[in-house]
Amino acid sequence: MLRPKRFLGNLLLSIAVTAIALLGAELAWRQIFENGDVSREFNEKLRFVNPPNAEWVIRTKDYKTQIRTNSLGFRGPEMPTEQKGDELRILFLGDSFVEAKQVKEEKRFAERTGALLAAKLGKPVVTRALAIGGSNPALELLYYREIGREFDPDIVVQVLFPENDLLPMEGPYTFHTESGGLVLEDIWVEPAPPCPWKCEMLKRSSILRAFYHSSRRKETRETMDPKQLGDYYWYTNEGQDVLERENRWEVLQALVDTLRREVENDGGKFFVLLMPSGFEMQPVWQEEYLSESPLPRESWNTSQLLSTAEDVLHRKSIPVLDLRDAFLGTVSDEDPLYYKSDPHLSLRGHEVAAQAIAEALLRLR
Repeated sequence: MLRPKRFLGNLLLSIAVTAIALLGAELAWRQIFENGDVSREFNEKLRFVNPPNAEWVIRTKDYKTQIRTNSLGFRGPEMPTEQKGDELRILFLGDSFVEAKQVKEEKRFAERTGALLAAKLGKPVVTRALAIGGSNPALELLYYREIGREFDPDIVVQVLFPENDLLPMEGPYTFHTESGGLVLEDIWVEPAPPCPWKCEMLKRSSILRAFYHSSRRKETRETMDPKQLGDYYWYTNEGQDVLERENRWEVLQALVDTLRREVENDGGKFFVLLMPSGFEMQPVWQEEYLSESPLPRESWNTSQLLSTAEDVLHRKSIPVLDLRDAFLGTVSDEDPLYYKSDPHLSLRGHEVAAQAIAEALLRLR
């Protein structure tokens, strides 16, 4: 009679010890390897945003950043409720390059642009950024409609990163063809994606996520399929041919032109900022990557992506600032414009960008 009880007790003890060991390993892994960032939350009008009214700290080997969000789940202060007087209001729309979790809030190019313009114009300049990592031109249109319009901006700057902003024809939007081009008909928020058991486990365990992503990277290296290069695929000749065949440039043009027309109808001015990647701008980093790439050198055309984006937008007479012009004059491997471990703008990159944007906005006015 005692043996079954002893066996059950030992089993429960083993389970408890194993659970404690796994929990300890998970906590240790997060402390050592995770950067402290938090998961986004689903919003029925904006899709995914940061937790509203929250604060946390991100730590990496390159930077430590205090993050705060407003009641809408975007990084930065609340949107102003008072009527504007003689102040200039500028709204930035974009993805992780605008959200810029790698630098202090006041050092982002959105805020630095405002400070530079205020000093130059001798008047108050209020900037706000509606930006979430992983956003895209379709969501940015919704950000403007749901929030940005009430801010009553004098200028709207949409920051595009073509490497991951070129959406397919099929998505949470519909188009019709008019005068040979696409025109947006309707746009909506996709419902929250389902999360089966594997998804739930990966969400809860940093260790499992690390092993999962490691196995996916190994699989990619072994198959050597260009499509498995991720977003870098669009820097290849093959990828750029696919963009043309899938009408992704037309989708971008239609979404941006819709936003431009709505901003101008609301009495504001609009222009697009094209954000280059560290892969394109830092020559040594590009050489390191290409030397290890399974694809031959002639398969790559790294400068064409932004050039095509500029051409496509110019066809609709949309004002465009390509930051490559400003970056090429200041790029340095000793003091890079990007963080290598986290390929977003460094402090220096934000300052160079702010100087270029401020000069462009002065010309726009």
